[in-house]
Amino acid sequence: MISAQKSLKQQLLIWVLIPLFLVLMISTVVSYYRALHFANLAYDRSLFRAALALADQVDVLDKKVVVNLPQVARDLLVYDKDDLIYYRITAPDGTLVLGENNFTLPKRLPSAGNHLYYDFMLEDKPVRVVAFSLPIINAPIQGNILVQVAETRSKRETMVEEIVEEMIIPQLLILLLAAGLIFIGIKRGLQPLQKLQDAINQRSPRDLSELKANDAPREIQPLLKAMNNLMGRVRDTMKLQQQFIADASHQMRTPIAGLQTQAELALREKDPEAIHSTLEHVLSSSSRLSHLLSRLLSMASVDPAAGREPRLNPLNLIELATKVTSDFVSSARAKKIDLGLDIKTQDAKILGDDLMLREMLSNLIDNAINYTPEKGIITVTIEKNADKIQLSVIDNGIGIPQEERSQVFERFHRLQDNEGEGCGLGLAIVKEIVLAHNAEIEISDGLRANRGAGAGTMIKVTFK
Repeated sequence: MISAQKSLKQQLLIWVLIPLFLVLMISTVVSYYRALHFANLAYDRSLFRAALALADQVDVLDKKVVVNLPQVARDLLVYDKDDLIYYRITAPDGTLVLGENNFTLPKRLPSAGNHLYYDFMLEDKPVRVVAFSLPIINAPIQGNILVQVAETRSKRETMVEEIVEEMIIPQLLILLLAAGLIFIGIKRGLQPLQKLQDAINQRSPRDLSELKANDAPREIQPLLKAMNNLMGRVRDTMKLQQQFIADASHQMRTPIAGLQTQAELALREKDPEAIHSTLEHVLSSSSRLSHLLSRLLSMASVDPAAGREPRLNPLNLIELATKVTSDFVSSARAKKIDLGLDIKTQDAKILGDDLMLREMLSNLIDNAINYTPEKGIITVTIEKNADKIQLSVIDNGIGIPQEERSQVFERFHRLQDNEGEGCGLGLAIVKEIVLAHNAEIEISDGLRANRGAGAGTMIKVTFK
């Protein structure tokens, strides 16, 4: 399933508004409890005044608690247009003197002369109650008379709602205004990205010049620098490809022209021996062209510009070297060359790309055969040195002069005055494969005792 594309503008707006919305929610909760606190504070005081007024009508006559409260006063006491009022007066011994009988006592009674507030359910209605403890003074009985007055919570809830509305509505309007201003700010802040998009869209596919990063915001500059680095690498890759194509076309033009010329000569010849000689030249040129094409294809397959990454897997370098070396035995015998394999370690396991490493060793052995005279010696050596595996191809051929050893890895570079049949790509292919495996390659003198030109060649690849 393809996920919906995310808008940076929407993401920024969401992640800015979510905290503001959470702050509004927290503010609403805090406002509600603060409003409830002040509503209770105001109406609790009113409820306590009603309890004091009721307590003023209480008296003790002949060891009996009486309440001098006319019916009119009782009606006024319980009248409220919004809430229901209940009251209860009990003697020190707990007997009901006046009022409702189904009041719930608080968990602890107030001390003499003090009062407390509590909540409970009366007739399935939540009520707020004040309990006042009236001490009996200068009377034949001792103790405290408990005066309780309760009312439902309608006025309190209405007051809380009004306070919360008055506090939240302005905050909500401020939040909406802030959202609008934030949206405008984000839109203006993202304008450099839009300009960057327009600049890229207007570019030619061939234009790989750097994007201007000086005017961009600081947060975008790392992205622009990364894009510029990428385009720089693409630019370098394209240059390499163009150079490779130009070099390949130049290298192929000569043998193709030679083939055409020799074929025309063969058509004009009448002498069978001359025709046979010309066809031998055609065959030789075809072989060189085939060799060149093979090298070009190999170079293209290992070139980083081709985008092929090495598939690194555990492999045994001894088995690989044995197989590749055996493939060149017939070629070596044709020149009476002694081709051998010298294994100096049994632990030659590395991480590598099997196809690439076969191509690398094939090029090294093929180069050695081409540049080693008849009855020469070529030895493929595998050894281990300080946890590093070293693969070497050593010969006693014409050797590589010291001043040219850094140039032989360049494409189409050939040694001066050499008699080999190479096309100048073998060692370039080897170098690309070595770099792909994060290995090292070096050239030194080979099997002959003398130094310099004619001292033979040793090419050593070290796998880390």
